[in-house]
Amino acid sequence: MKFLLLLVAAVLLTSGCAAIERANHSGTERLLSAAGFRVLPANTSERQDSLASLPPWSIVRKFKGDEPSYVYADPDHGVLFIGDEKAYTKFQQLAVDLRIANENMLAARMNLNAAQQWNDWGCWGAPGFGPRWH
Repeated sequence: MKFLLLLVAAVLLTSGCAAIERANHSGTERLLSAAGFRVLPANTSERQDSLASLPPWSIVRKFKGDEPSYVYADPDHGVLFIGDEKAYTKFQQLAVDLRIANENMLAARMNLNAAQQWNDWGCWGAPGFGPRWH
């Protein structure tokens, strides 16, 4: 019985981690697209081989002569995101902006909770305010 419970817990834990990972990849890919990266499908055998040779879900810098380019391989969807220096710089800025926005949202929520002065009845506000029962 304990083994079965441990097995179920392990399956739930790994499926939860996989869902979080997929969400992270999806967020990165949205930022890459917004920054100007092009999406190229691996629709030929050469592109599929190239996609398989890259580390998945990582941005890798490649050079064509002196010009750097940046590639991101998504083997699950069979696509490659490719961008130049300008697109990569834009991607980095968007990632910083998103992190700052998330931190600001968290701070706002924390401030709201503190301002509500939680009491025994929930968030009715400061004493003397809120609904009055007669």
